[in-house]
Amino acid sequence: MHYRCAGNGTKNIILLHMSGSSSDEYETAGNILAEHGYHVYAPDLLGFGSSDEPPCYYRMSGHEQTILQFMDALNIESAYFYGNLATANLCIHIGIDYPERVKGLMLANPTGDKDPQKYAAKKQLPEYKTIIPQKDGSHLAELWKRSYKYGEAPDVCDARCRCLHAAGKWGESLHWALFDDTPLSELLSRLKITPIIIAYEAFGKTAYLESLAQQTACHYVFDVYQNGTPYIARSHPEEVAAMITKYFG
Repeated sequence: MHYRCAGNGTKNIILLHMSGSSSDEYETAGNILAEHGYHVYAPDLLGFGSSDEPPCYYRMSGHEQTILQFMDALNIESAYFYGNLATANLCIHIGIDYPERVKGLMLANPTGDKDPQKYAAKKQLPEYKTIIPQKDGSHLAELWKRSYKYGEAPDVCDARCRCLHAAGKWGESLHWALFDDTPLSELLSRLKITPIIIAYEAFGKTAYLESLAQQTACHYVFDVYQNGTPYIARSHPEEVAAMITKYFG
């Protein structure tokens, strides 16, 4: 399992990348946090970045266990967690099952739908199918289409596209795990740790996400990335670092 790390402070934080990405998502934000006294860890989940492939398709429970094994291997007793979209949901699992290992949870737009069955059916949509690399590079057009959907700058989208290409057949597997997972409303209702929930204003679902938190979480903190997209750690890493230091400082 490959990971990036920076700093030697006493505040451990684990940054988990979004689906189809890798730890390079946090390269700059992690360095900023290290300068603020954090000991930063950003692992590549199995199948992504420079980590090995998983032995099979992992649901959230499989990824959860690899994170716990990662912590044990590095003698990290507990840490703050930051998850982005699919890994925000993964962080909730860790908070539910291993609260003693969690100092705090920051969830960047945890993902779900009012209709769990409709949400689960997304797994069959063409945009979540495996893209098989072709020798002539023809698959790159579809990878770019999936990477450019938030309208970020070309260099930001290109970095995401390279990660999808490197992940190969596993590129959409975190999305599959998300669609196979327990509905977000149920996960939040089981969480005893107070989460910091961050919405991406560009999604246009801020009100829905806060309403869901109100209905299911006994205690929570809610904030918004103004005009932010899921690529914000690449496009504006200082904003991600500022959000983390704001609540975990």
